[in-house]
Amino acid sequence: IYFSSVSETAFPFHNTVVQYLEKYPNIKLAFQPGKNEIKLGKEKLAGLYKRAEIFFCNVEEAKIILGMQNGNILELSKGIMALGPKMVSISDGPNGAYFYDGKDLYSMPLYPDVAPPVDRTGAGDAFSSTFTAGLVLGLSPLKAFTWGPINSMSVVQQIGAQAGLLSQEKLEEYLKNAPEDYKVKKINVY
Repeated sequence: IYFSSVSETAFPFHNTVVQYLEKYPNIKLAFQPGKNEIKLGKEKLAGLYKRAEIFFCNVEEAKIILGMQNGNILELSKGIMALGPKMVSISDGPNGAYFYDGKDLYSMPLYPDVAPPVDRTGAGDAFSSTFTAGLVLGLSPLKAFTWGPINSMSVVQQIGAQAGLLSQEKLEEYLKNAPEDYKVKKINVY
């Protein structure tokens, strides 16, 4: 299940999802809270955090969720992981994205824009849903991590959150033709 933002008045629905996941423990959850979920607070959504196979947010959202004014990516990643997710990905605008697996922290740059962005709507959703799709298809987390920024780059080339989404074949084509520096980098966290 890929769970993202729902209506501000939909809160009881979150509990329904948690109950469903408890009934079917083999189902995996990708959780990307929207502003309404973040506003509810981590306590009300503890069941979703605990069941998340992978969790997505940006730096500012991570600070709000954790009640932190400051914090580096590793501190934020560890803080989110302490809520229950098995893997955490935090995006950082022009600095790209980060992935934490509980042991190592990795960074991924933005995929270079093929033209100036038209509309940034949906860039984060494109990243996280594409990363999730890669995991569902059996890719390793690090390989799936390379797919996300490609779809983000493509989505911002058009208006709206869906118009620029790429097929798996197109994602692989962009990956094959990626610049030399477009690769996952392990960040030494010791």
